[in-house]
Formats: sequence, structure tokens, C-alpha cells
Amino acid sequence: MLSSTWNSKTLVGTLLPRESWTPFPTASDREAWSVVPEQIRQGFIDRAASTLDHEWPALPATLFLDFARTGNRRNYEDVSFGRRYALADMVIAECLEGKGRFVDDIVNGIWAICEESFWGIPACMSMQKPGPGLPDIEEPVVPLFVAETVALLSWSVYLLETQLNSVSPLIIDRIKAESARRVLDPLMERDDFWWMGLGDNVHPITGKR
Repeated sequence: MLSSTWNSKTLVGTLLPRESWTPFPTASDREAWSVVPEQIRQGFIDRAASTLDHEWPALPATLFLDFARTGNRRNYEDVSFGRRYALADMVIAECLEGKGRFVDDIVNGIWAICEESFWGIPACMSMQKPGPGLPDIEEPVVPLFVAETVALLSWSVYLLETQLNSVSPLIIDRIKAESARRVLDPLMERDDFWWMGLGDNVHPITGKR
């Protein structure tokens, strides 16, 4: 019923063109970002400044295997989430300050995340056919933290497109390629992820829809 009501022709006439979609000001809109209260502005900038020249921590295979071996999910998550928190802080700080001093660290963070074998966490491996253990990069799945990662990278591009391109256009190209391979293509090709609520799909651990 939904697809018959909202066909491609209807959607084209309803959805905004990409170039007109501006839910928030980009970092280049200095006037818009200048209205943020000073206390909030300085708090974000100070937090990001404490991680300048950030050493993006490694995510080795043995750390990923902690969950399968011992049931510990925190060891991996602390490092993985820490990467994402640092990147988010730097993106917001660059938007607020607008001086370019966070851009190289942002590029390093984006590149490090794009090089991860899997954007999710070890506890999500039950969604893949091999089950818990190392991720199979040939079977991309889209659990919560994969979706959160692609959202973070997408917002980074939206807010800082000009700044990222000033370093290299290949950065955004890399984000687009990884996002398509890991998230967009699987979502277009598959309808069997349990959270979709389609058919008889159930949660791989609880057995519930």
C-alpha cells in the first residue's frame, strides 16, 4: 500500500532536492555559528582541543575477539566508541571555531574509521552467518552501531564538505564508497535484517521480533 501511494513520481514532487536540503548551517556559514552562546562554544572547543594531534587507537583482531572468547564487550566498545566521540567533538569544534585547526585530525579520524573492518561491535556478529568471532567483510550487515557510524560520517561531510575537499576530494569519495558498500547496498539488496520487522525475521539471539 505504501509503495503504491508513494511511487517515484510522487516522491520526486515531494522531497526537497539535495542541494536545497539545509537542516543546519554548514561550518562555512560563520554568521550562523557565531550565535552559539560563548559558554557552550568554548566548552566544545576546549574538549576538542584536548585531543589535538590525536593518536587514533588501534582496533586489533584480538580485541574484537574478546567478546567471543570471554563475553567482554566493553574492551572493544570503549576504543571504538572513543574514536567516534573524538571525531564528533572535533567536527562540532571546527564548526564553532572555523579556523581549520581541527581539520587534519578530523581527516585522520575519518580515514581511520573508513579503514575499520567492521563499523559495528563484536556483540552484533550473530547477524552474520559465521556467528560470533571476527567479522566477515564479505557479508556486510547493518546493526545499530553501523548505522550510527554512517550517520556520523554523513554529518561530517554535510557540515565540513568544503574543508574536507580542501585537504583532498578523495576523503569524501572514500566515505561515499564505504557507506555504499557497508550500509546502502545491503539495505537495498536485503530485507531479512531482524529489526526491519518483515516476514518471519526474528532477533538472532532472543528469537523475538
